[in-house]
This record gives sequence, C-alpha cells and structure tokens, in this order.
Amino acid sequence: MVTVRIFKLQHLIRFMRAFHLLTTIGEERGNIEFYKSGLDFVVISRHLFVLLHIRHPFLHHYQPPNSSNYFTIHLKEFRQHLGHRALTSSSMDFNLDHHYPPLAALTFHDDNSGARFTRIINVSNSEHIGKLGGLTIKKFVSMDSEKFKLIVMEFMNIDKVNVVLTNSQVTFSSEFKEITINAEDQGCIISGVDDGERIQYSVRFQPTSFFCDLANLIEKVTFYHETTKRNIAMSAPIGFNSIFIINFLNIE
Repeated sequence: MVTVRIFKLQHLIRFMRAFHLLTTIGEERGNIEFYKSGLDFVVISRHLFVLLHIRHPFLHHYQPPNSSNYFTIHLKEFRQHLGHRALTSSSMDFNLDHHYPPLAALTFHDDNSGARFTRIINVSNSEHIGKLGGLTIKKFVSMDSEKFKLIVMEFMNIDKVNVVLTNSQVTFSSEFKEITINAEDQGCIISGVDDGERIQYSVRFQPTSFFCDLANLIEKVTFYHETTKRNIAMSAPIGFNSIFIINFLNIE
C-alpha cells in the first residue's frame, strides 16, 4: 500500500466533537470533498443538508488529491478511530492510496512519546454533491447558543416550526407554543430586513441529538433567508476558521 498524505489534522478533540455530530443525523455514509479553500464533510438526509467546512488551523499540510476530489466514507468507522486515539494523539494524517479501490490510512501521532498508530478505512470514489445554495448575508438573524438551545429544546418534537422574521424580532412558533426574541433587548442581531417587511418560513429541529449537541459546541448561530422558502440555511462556527452550514430540506 503506497499512500500520499492529503492533510494533517490538529486540535483533534475539538474536531472529534464536531465530526461526531455528523454521525447523529441518521445516515451511514457521507462525503469528503476537497477544494482549494479547504475540505468539506457532507451528509444529506431527507430533511437536512449538513456541511462541515474545515480549514487552517485545523488543517495543515493540505494537498488536495490529483485523482479525485470526492470520496465517500463510513461515518461511524471514521468516528470510532477518532474516538480511540484523539485523547492521546497530537495530530492525525489522512493518507490516500490512489489504487482502485481506494483506501485511506489514518495515522495518529503522539508528539510526547513519538508513537504512531495507523488505521485503514474504506473509501470509495463519489460524485460531486456540491453546496446547496450559497449563503447570502442580505437577510439574516443571529443569536447566541443559549437562546438557540432553548428553541431547540422547546420544539424538539415538533415536525414543523414556523418562523416569522421582521426588522425588530424573530418568532418561532407551533400550534402549542411560541418564542419571540427581540433585537431591541439584544437577544438577537437582525440585518437586511426592511421596515414593515415580514419574512416567513419553516424549519425542523430534528434529529434532536444533532441540534442539541450543536448548541453545546458553538457560541452562536445565524439563520439566512435565501431567495425561496425552500432554501433556508443556518451557519454555526465551531472555531478555528471552521463552520457548520445546514440547509433545511422538505419542510412543507
């Protein structure tokens, strides 16, 4: 097996916590996609399009592969190897064997002892999934993680959460309850919404484990209203110039 290092990951515990969220969406497999700006882990379910974008300083010695930029990985297999070694390792190399079928070698380094541990995972060539609509900063509402966690907990079992955004407040509601957060009270930051404008859309905070764990990992979230009601996006920075981007799908 002849491998080429594609990247080195540092801050493994922080990365492991972020990657763990991808395993709670309910899908067995996801994509790893390589771009000049960094790499994306992408998982798509019926209701969510989740992208974890990683770049420096998580990412070091980054060299996108020449043969293919898109691979499918088994999410829990990757997470299991991280879980076994992240606490005792300083960094992890992701190496690719370009033969067919491709294989990936995860090499964990312990800088204190000089020890190295390598684990092999199966990968397969994949087609480009792409980014589901670019984020626009024209119309958005941003709030801290504590308010986001409150909303997630209140609406965790609700299939459809209605959202109404004005230039002064955002309201999340269902048939049984309602939560309003006001910009005047510094509860949120609203931008791009005109006086008298009323933006309405719907979201679903399921799986609950994904959104609760996300709220515990981040400091803030931002909801972006795109050009159509069917393309509502949310961003959640995880630190180190890396970010979750979530698109809500099939919310009727």
